[in-house]
Amino acid sequence: MEDPEGRRRGGYLVLKDADGRFHALRATAVIGISEIDDGGDECVLTLPGGRLLRVPRPLGVILDWIS
Repeated sequence: MEDPEGRRRGGYLVLKDADGRFHALRATAVIGISEIDDGGDECVLTLPGGRLLRVPRPLGVILDWIS
């Protein structure tokens, strides 16, 4: 079963941020991904223009969504 908080849909990565808002981004628009807690359960995606998107998911899960 797909994770409802993150998935690929065509050329887009659809995910839910830490505030519960959904975003549809081009997967190629993600410049970087960084863990932001010691447990590795939460990450920040760096997007064009220096925008940051906090996602409550581990790095490996987000990488699977992008690839």
